[in-house]
Amino acid sequence: MGTTPPPAAASTAGRAVLAVSLLAGFYLLAAAIVLGLLGLDIALYAGLGHVSAGLLKIYALTAVVAYPVLRVVFLTRRPRQDSDGGLLVTREQQPELWARVDRIAELTGVRGPAEIRIVPDVNAGVREDTRLLGLVPGKRHLVIGAPLLIGLTEDELDSVLAHEFGHYSNRDVRLAGVTVAGRSAIVHTIGTLHRRADRHQAEQAAEIAAKDAKRLAKGKKATGEEAGGGVQRTLALVFTQYAKLYFRVSEAVSRRQEYAADRSAAAIAGRAATASALRRIPVLDAAQGFYLDRYATLGWDAGALPPPGQFYGGLAHLLADPERRSELEELGLPEGDADPYDSHPPIAQRIAAVEALPEDGRTTGTGGSALALLRDAERTLAALEAATLVPEAAAKQRLDWPDLLQAAGLAGSREAAQPVRAALAGSDLPDTLPALLDAVDAGRGFEIAERLPRSEESASATGRALREFLRPVLRAALSRMAVLTLAEAGLAHWEFSWAVPAELRLPGGLEDELPAALDAAVGDTPDTGPLRALLAGAGLTATAATADPLRK
Repeated sequence: MGTTPPPAAASTAGRAVLAVSLLAGFYLLAAAIVLGLLGLDIALYAGLGHVSAGLLKIYALTAVVAYPVLRVVFLTRRPRQDSDGGLLVTREQQPELWARVDRIAELTGVRGPAEIRIVPDVNAGVREDTRLLGLVPGKRHLVIGAPLLIGLTEDELDSVLAHEFGHYSNRDVRLAGVTVAGRSAIVHTIGTLHRRADRHQAEQAAEIAAKDAKRLAKGKKATGEEAGGGVQRTLALVFTQYAKLYFRVSEAVSRRQEYAADRSAAAIAGRAATASALRRIPVLDAAQGFYLDRYATLGWDAGALPPPGQFYGGLAHLLADPERRSELEELGLPEGDADPYDSHPPIAQRIAAVEALPEDGRTTGTGGSALALLRDAERTLAALEAATLVPEAAAKQRLDWPDLLQAAGLAGSREAAQPVRAALAGSDLPDTLPALLDAVDAGRGFEIAERLPRSEESASATGRALREFLRPVLRAALSRMAVLTLAEAGLAHWEFSWAVPAELRLPGGLEDELPAALDAAVGDTPDTGPLRALLAGAGLTATAATADPLRK
């Protein structure tokens, strides 16, 4: 893989002119459409010399085209830029983190941020409140993702900070306001036009359907008309073509800025630390997504969350597990060619460009986890949860990881057993395992199974064929009710692990003997004796207490 050569330095004025020109070009395109239509109207009137019915129709047509351009581009209020969100941390609250940030800003030779926020994403970024198209400086903001603090070493975090401040030194963040304004205006315009076109198409489709219904009622053929998006769809396509040009040019500038910021990071934090951080960030992104999906939110539907500070902070446990760490290291870098519409070059090309820099004699791995820069990290991460999780999270019960898994497992088992419990209730039977076993002994097992969800193929089956379709359905129902009953009695549990998926553990020996007992219960001559004996031997009694962590 070849490295991208260092980009030629571009002046602030040149970049500003480019950004402003592109933004102005967007509005000029809209104005040209409106003025062109107006000029056409005037030319037609001048040539005709009087107002005719045909000319009025043309005026109406040009108005239909010009109105959405005027309304959407010039008259519609743009959505306001979202705030950085996250958790604001002051110098008094986090002096060590602020000292680190101040040090890197000083080494970079730029004015540091006035505000630092910790966010839940695998991200770090800078933003500056500027005026006059980015030419007048303003308050600077820095956001640091909690996963970066958790998963990077201190020297790797230094390289991330130096990269962001490298944007300051290149005045990229000032010009970002112009670029973002242009992107927001174009995306908003195209999206609004498409939404208006969708509404028009839906209304037209309803009119065509009503017309066709009347024609069919009279014995006539349908019109065969198709609804379209009207002039709004056409205008959206026109502005989309401009958007492609704008994004190609503006994002090309952004990619050059990324390479320049990487060189700033390597000069301050070291080539090795910068390359190492670039390698680790996509791994952290994958780990964060996996962790949130499989661990942090596993008890959400059961009404439970990890202990305070662990919803985000638990990622450290996953990263510390040797097996998980090995899996993550094998992920490698994201593949794919450079995208002309992406503001960042491919990560592999950025790493190659950094490693092509002259050797500086520094190594990576120095310093401990960057999380140590946070004073009272657990409490800070708990505050981040309060600031970023949805309001419903406040009502969730906080449980230690093993109890959280147990609550989630119970909730999942109850959900899995709900169809069979409903089938029992629909047969005027208690929705319990003993009632299901009694029904099987009474020859009603397949009757219960017919009330359960099953394949479409089985719906038309009868006799022996139907029984063969229902046999695995009944077997699964018995298994789910048995597991649920054992779990609710505290005799079965889910084993928690950071290394492997959770596993259901049944009382000693039950895993091996349960399949044969289930087979006997759904045989041609049903026999629930082996299953009853197994459950009794495991300690299951009618008076067993419910082992639900949510009820402790």
